[in-house]
Amino acid sequence: MADDLSAIPIQELKALPEGRNWQIDQHLEGLPSLTPVRGRVRAIHRINVLEVEGEASTIVTLCCDRCLQDFNQALGARNRELIWLGEASRADGVDEDVVLESAAQLLDLEADAFTESLDPAGDFDPAHWIFEQLHLLLPVVNHCGEQCPGPNLAGAGNPGAGQAAPEGDSPDPGPIDPRWAALKQLAP
Repeated sequence: MADDLSAIPIQELKALPEGRNWQIDQHLEGLPSLTPVRGRVRAIHRINVLEVEGEASTIVTLCCDRCLQDFNQALGARNRELIWLGEASRADGVDEDVVLESAAQLLDLEADAFTESLDPAGDFDPAHWIFEQLHLLLPVVNHCGEQCPGPNLAGAGNPGAGQAAPEGDSPDPGPIDPRWAALKQLAP
């Protein structure tokens, strides 16, 4: 059974010495997945940083950019991140670089592991954190794989393609690539 993935106030996390754990077994808003997202998230408040770690997996259906066929893609993320709770600390004169470097050493992470910051008076949203981890794994170019038939190019395999047509005749372009079909409707 999945936990409620509602955002939790960071001040509530501060009161939990062992942090908070969430089990995930549900679809996430904004990530159209074929299967529910399954995994876990843990967040621990550590003075000026929030240590978040988790893992999740799901399967999404994508459309190949070459052949326009749908295909399934497995996504699996495992990440550990330190989130700077810095706005209030900066106002108090805390040197961000010193805090981040010492926190990174304490948690055995690289100092550049800090990629985000949150308002300490705000909330931590475990569903959004997992969404971000999985969304970053989506390919920029969707390609269904080595067996992709590729685009159905106009004129491919047509022996008359590329040859001048007799005056008054228009050459048979062959099958139209479905990605260009809407443009054909605009032609006079």
